[in-house]
Amino acid sequence: MPIRPSLLITLALLSGLTPFAIDLYLPSLPAIARDLGSSIELAQLTVTVYLGVFALAQLFLGPLSDMLGRRPTIGSGLLLFCLGALGCALAGQMGTLIGARVVQALGGAAIAVTVPALVRDLFERDHYARVIGLVMLTMSLAPLLAPSIGGLIVTHASWHWVFIALLGIAVLASALFFWLIPESLPPARRHPPEVGRVLRNYFKLLRHGVGMGYLLTGAFSFGGMMTFIVGSPYVYIMLYGVPTAWFGVLFGGNVAAAMVMTWLNTRLVTRLGMVRLLRLGLWVQVGAALALLALAFIGKPPLWAIVLAALLYLGMAGVVLGNAMAGYMGYFAPMAGTASAFSGAARFGTGAVIGSLVSLAHDGTARPLLLGMALCGLLAGASYWLLCTARPEHE
Repeated sequence: MPIRPSLLITLALLSGLTPFAIDLYLPSLPAIARDLGSSIELAQLTVTVYLGVFALAQLFLGPLSDMLGRRPTIGSGLLLFCLGALGCALAGQMGTLIGARVVQALGGAAIAVTVPALVRDLFERDHYARVIGLVMLTMSLAPLLAPSIGGLIVTHASWHWVFIALLGIAVLASALFFWLIPESLPPARRHPPEVGRVLRNYFKLLRHGVGMGYLLTGAFSFGGMMTFIVGSPYVYIMLYGVPTAWFGVLFGGNVAAAMVMTWLNTRLVTRLGMVRLLRLGLWVQVGAALALLALAFIGKPPLWAIVLAALLYLGMAGVVLGNAMAGYMGYFAPMAGTASAFSGAARFGTGAVIGSLVSLAHDGTARPLLLGMALCGLLAGASYWLLCTARPEHE
């Protein structure tokens, strides 16, 4: 199937809804805590609650997309996402905000788990890696622009307007999706609604050693990214005194690096193969993890050192995540929705758990953030070299 720009833009916007839902309001977390009479730890919890619900919901919604088709699943998710964004915009207390985030996460999960399956319906392994890479590259505009946009909004208006902006983005994504993207899963390829079949499929995923290696590699690498997202507003804004507007610039630098690496990956993957590029990305990411580990044991490390180590780690996400996902999905084409659900649950579940631990370990220093990212990077490397390289024929 030809790779149309309109298809890529629409898929990228759909995939970018969850990054927007997380990154757009990061600069406003301190303001939310003050306005709702809460603590920074509870404000950070609105991020990890989203991640946790997002992760668990995918286990159910992925198989649902294999049963009902891609359009009904994404369409329902868009409706829930819009309702959740509206609820967040109207929230007057922390409990209401957390509840609205749960609804929003359910919608985001339905969308996110179905998009990779939709792409897998249309493209084979290396072409899948290229298309997913292009989607991720375009989607990277969301976390690149979101913190700066959110910082500007909260500088000049109430944080409630951040969620109104998010609602507008979701409405635009809905319009493009229903206008441009047809159903990619014909009725003949849909699975019957059998719980036993779903459980057997998940068991089959768990038993696949190399597939699980790719899954855990991407999950732990992604967990480091989520650790940065949860912990960086406190470290940058409150601990080091970075102005809210400049936080978006520093945050966006990481995303820009990931975009460049994603673009290079899409140019090289069909020539060099996703395995070779994945290994290169992991070597750099593990090196960054070791640097972050060393910084964690310095009393108050200089901000430039944290920024540089985070830049190396998060920049390599543009190589590691797409190729790990392609390696994993390449084994499970007949049940792409279920495999995508399991992958999404693992990635965001890892991010939710480690992000929660970072919040709970809050001690007024940068150490929880640095240790969390370092642990994730080292576990990502170990997962690949222990599980995926045991069978060289997978290349």
